[in-house]
Amino acid sequence: MNMTTKLKNWLLVLAIAWGALGVAGCGKPAAADKREGNAEAEEEQAGVVGDLTVEQVLKAKCPHGLTIECAECRYEVGVVKVDPSLMQPAGGTGSGLVKTIQVAKSKMTTAVNITGEVRMNENSAVHLSPRIPGVIRAVNVDIGAEVAKGDVLYTLDSVELGQALSDWKKNMAMAELSGRNFQREKSLYEKKVGPESDMIEAQMKHEEYQIALQASEQKLHVLGLTEDEVAKIDPNSHGGLSGSLAVRAPMNGTIIEKHAVVGELVEPGKDTMILADLNSVWVWGGVYERDLGLVLKRKLADGIPVEFSVPAFPETVFRGQMNYIGATMDETTRTVKVRTVIDNKDRLLRPGMFCQGRILITTDEEVLAIPKVALLSDEGVDFVFTHMQDDYYLRTNVKKGRDFAEGVEILAGLAPGQMIVTDGAFILKSDVLKAKMGAGCAD
Repeated sequence: MNMTTKLKNWLLVLAIAWGALGVAGCGKPAAADKREGNAEAEEEQAGVVGDLTVEQVLKAKCPHGLTIECAECRYEVGVVKVDPSLMQPAGGTGSGLVKTIQVAKSKMTTAVNITGEVRMNENSAVHLSPRIPGVIRAVNVDIGAEVAKGDVLYTLDSVELGQALSDWKKNMAMAELSGRNFQREKSLYEKKVGPESDMIEAQMKHEEYQIALQASEQKLHVLGLTEDEVAKIDPNSHGGLSGSLAVRAPMNGTIIEKHAVVGELVEPGKDTMILADLNSVWVWGGVYERDLGLVLKRKLADGIPVEFSVPAFPETVFRGQMNYIGATMDETTRTVKVRTVIDNKDRLLRPGMFCQGRILITTDEEVLAIPKVALLSDEGVDFVFTHMQDDYYLRTNVKKGRDFAEGVEILAGLAPGQMIVTDGAFILKSDVLKAKMGAGCAD
């Protein structure tokens, strides 16, 4: 459909709606009716359109009688008659162009716009580095691999580990030998054959080697061997003491970086892989100085919700909770860094993505607010349409307050419980302002 056809269809809809609103003559020539005006009618209509009370409107008269009953003149007091066919049924499920709601006080949400970047959740990431120097003998995983806790990532041959294993084997042998010697000396002493001093000396030697064995075993654990791996080592097998160390995944996650290569010499402190749990990510954003006070009014412990979108998925809203507000301000951008944790179980968000978001700040008090679509303006005056009676709606001037994410605060002009027009309010506006478009009794 081209633009000309769309314009014609839109004009047709407006024409039908305008007709349904009752924009029709009252049976008399407009210009002649104006000339028949009298002082009584002018007195009844005294007041500013939008500020008139219902009582004033009901009493207002035009040259044709009561103004509210005149299809040509009712706009002069800000009244519109809406045909029932235009009204949307309660619940908003129908096809009507005009929808109404009942005004009420509630807590509202202010949106602070921010831009940010998706990054890895560093609390759920591990930079893998060997605990001892060695040469990589085998690599079991590649970048992007999903691994489980305990999976072998790569195998390392280490001279230092081999020496530690030898010490452990020696201490195990000495502990076993000293234990047998202690039991022999104890037996002789109990039979009154050997002196007590020999038994005590044998006991001390045994305990000394026991302590040495425990220390050497603890060193193996520090170097990276698990208890099960140590328990499975056969001291009499040369293969079990070869100094081969299996580096295992400390948690479930994804290999997002890999620098380990077979034959490479690695040392403690040098990253070989980065393992991250991508089920959650961080979004770092910047809050401008002008918005910082609003954000700081809320406590992180109470939860500060944030919504984000990314160019890759413009229709998807990602939600999370802010858990950090920076202590310093960037002197260049004049922003304070904030961090939000986002659930990423579907793996749509990738570290490095650019995103736009809104920090949602809920008011402490309940305020009277209306949907933004309900608020109209004419020459700097804000107004809404309130239900007067039957099919009649009255232009009501209001005083606008704060802008919220989904609505506008009303400081004056409305009271809780009043019925106002939301969707389709622009159609009613076109009727009450028709005098500016060359319509009405002034023609």
